[in-house]
Amino acid sequence: MNYTNKDFLERRPQRLCKMCGKCCRVVVASIPHEELVLNAENGDKSAKEFLELFEPYPSYKDAMEVDEEIVKNIPNYEKQTFYKCRFLQDNNLCSRYKTRLEVCKIFPSSPWAVIPPDCGFEGWLFVEREKHKQRIRKLKEELILYKAKLNTNIPNKEKKLYEKLIKKINERIELFAKYGAKDW
Repeated sequence: MNYTNKDFLERRPQRLCKMCGKCCRVVVASIPHEELVLNAENGDKSAKEFLELFEPYPSYKDAMEVDEEIVKNIPNYEKQTFYKCRFLQDNNLCSRYKTRLEVCKIFPSSPWAVIPPDCGFEGWLFVEREKHKQRIRKLKEELILYKAKLNTNIPNKEKKLYEKLIKKINERIELFAKYGAKDW
């Protein structure tokens, strides 16, 4: 929940929001509810804010009654905790818009944000994810090249440089592993 990219947020075209309220009506956290509560108890600001804003549905079936499409869009939805915003009004406007928390102001905060089907940000987020995938693919090409160089007769100093580059590239790719980078 702490992932925010300043450049991403500055480029995000807020005009794409359809103000449908779906992103506030049925929400899923990136971590299990129990962990979220524990993090909040241990002083995690973003976890505290999330729980201040959102209350859990009694079950995923209750969330399905509100929006079945959103629920079924989430992998393993039967095992997830779904939430609803305490401040969303019937007209899809926020009752505390002027004093809303940062988590609301920055949504969607990354190209990997879970958004409702037909969200106005859907196409733009897809393009943003593809940009990341292209960068990772390019890094993988460099990785192959550097590994091939290691298999040649090169000076030890140069070998150490390639090993260092390989390590850095692998670290960069690993940052995106949870999004499937190993398969890109």
